[in-house]
Amino acid sequence: MFTACSLPKCSLPKFSLPKPVVFAMITIVDYQMGNLRSVQKAIERVGGQAVFSSDPHEIATAEQLILPGVGAFGDAMAEINRRDLAQPIREFVQTGRPFLGICLGLQLLFEESHEHGTHRGLGILPGDVVRFDLPDTFKVPHMGWNTVRKTSESALLDDLADETHFYFVHSYYVRPEDPSLMALACEYGHEFCAMVSRENLFATQFHPEKSQANGLQLLRSFHQLAGRTQPNT
Repeated sequence: MFTACSLPKCSLPKFSLPKPVVFAMITIVDYQMGNLRSVQKAIERVGGQAVFSSDPHEIATAEQLILPGVGAFGDAMAEINRRDLAQPIREFVQTGRPFLGICLGLQLLFEESHEHGTHRGLGILPGDVVRFDLPDTFKVPHMGWNTVRKTSESALLDDLADETHFYFVHSYYVRPEDPSLMALACEYGHEFCAMVSRENLFATQFHPEKSQANGLQLLRSFHQLAGRTQPNT
């Protein structure tokens, strides 16, 4: 007979708690030409955190980076260059960490734009940016909801249908030299590139932050790319 204080020692199975998933902080490039707050709010809606920065070091060393943009290409590049942000953005892309460009942020990745003259871009992707040249039956800018279709695989599209809708507002579109860069195509008078994807780099012509459930799903997938486990403390 054993008392409560004299029970024999026994070996119990050891259990360990699962390591919590910690997601990266997302940095949104602030060069005074983007709808920053709406992008930040959309990231928060999918469980992420985002901060604004115009500091070159913070941008080059960010965990995840979003380059938004609304307005004219030439003005945008002037602001980026005035703040010495062009090289930090290029350096960030080369690190392999997740990068997302939105609308003008897609166009700025290319070598040049022909919007009100010719302007040099960041030159991260080969190709240029041109204006829609369409019959009078098509209004420019292309504005509103439109259907896109997948043309190649991309980590941001895994949870979206092959054809889905996103919200567009633009008069210019990108022409990648490398067709394999195009992840989504859209029709407006003719086919144009609605999204590019290459390794860690993603960029959309549409506005995911304005595209309701589909846009939030794309942003959720981007937010989750940099998820990592953290050891128990």
